Amino acid sequence: MDLCEWDAKSLLRAYGLPVPKSRLFDLSEGKPGEISASDILKAQTLFGGRGKAGLVRRAGDTPMESLQEIGAALAERGLPQVLMIEEASEFEAEFYLSIVLDDVAGCPVIMFSSNGGVDIEENGDVKTFPLAADASVRAQDLVPFFIGAGVPAKTTGRLCRVACDLVRVFRNEDATMVEINPLAATAEGRLIALDCKATLDDSAAFRHRDRNFALSQRLADAKLSDYEHEAREKNFILVQSPGDVVLVTAGAGLGMMVSDLLQDAGFKAATFFDNAAGAVGETAEARLDLAWRLAESDDIKAIMFYQALSTRDLAPRVLGLLERFKAAPPPKPFYFGLSASFVAEKTMTAKAAREAITAAGYPAFEFPEEVVARMAADRDAGKMGRAV
Repeated sequence: MDLCEWDAKSLLRAYGLPVPKSRLFDLSEGKPGEISASDILKAQTLFGGRGKAGLVRRAGDTPMESLQEIGAALAERGLPQVLMIEEASEFEAEFYLSIVLDDVAGCPVIMFSSNGGVDIEENGDVKTFPLAADASVRAQDLVPFFIGAGVPAKTTGRLCRVACDLVRVFRNEDATMVEINPLAATAEGRLIALDCKATLDDSAAFRHRDRNFALSQRLADAKLSDYEHEAREKNFILVQSPGDVVLVTAGAGLGMMVSDLLQDAGFKAATFFDNAAGAVGETAEARLDLAWRLAESDDIKAIMFYQALSTRDLAPRVLGLLERFKAAPPPKPFYFGLSASFVAEKTMTAKAAREAITAAGYPAFEFPEEVVARMAADRDAGKMGRAV
């Protein structure tokens, strides 16, 4: 789950990290009260680059006009017109500080740059400090790291403590990323988190049932398409993206692998299906129904169905698919793939399942590479425009 600035800063406050005074305001709910010309107006979104998009600015001499302009820009994007009104802070330096889960290194990593603010990637010179797997670190361990990164002596001690507190946020809240940018340093060496964003691990949500980030959830819901909303209501996850193949899979790892295979072959997955955390019940029929409707788009060339079953009985899925073929043939060429463990072959073998699909008139294979290869061959032969 991605957190907007307001919710991310609520985590910082809970752990005693320094943040400016601020309040939340929804343009649809009335007047914001008194606003100083120096106050900072910040649109609450889940995407970056707000400053460049004109969604973060000083209130100036006409604060209501500035609020309305930001609100109109949010409305154009289909987003709630929610802003944070924050007191301006005086500072003399900006830093970048984040804790991220490094998949390659297999551990959390502190990332720091003495050049905070926009375009941190271009400003560069980001230093990294790998942490133990349990994300434990002592302030004194970080002193050489920050001194080596060019931090002034008057700020080093405070920065080490802030970094340790941020590590605690990362660890205790099951985050995959917590970023403060910029982390401002005053003339006296004090630190203030002027902006923050965070991503929490959804698979660990069961450990935080009392945690509620209503605004971030509202913003996330606003981004969903009608089909994505429907999938959520039916207890599974659908992610749509620009592409030409409706991909029906289950499981994040499998979906990503097949998406990569499609891309290597010159296709692009237009969908990503996954199981919702904690969902109960069978959703196969609902997924197929949604896939058929998505495939009616002119942008879609084919439907690819691939399952790798380990424990669930494959027979009901295959029989259900065959019944759907009879009741409503797929609107675009359909390609089938299935592999299964002996446990899943309770009442039907995977080989028999593939033979049944082939007999119904659709190509069927055991491995995803074979499915994608057949799709590419049909495309090159000009068969993508008609039923297979």
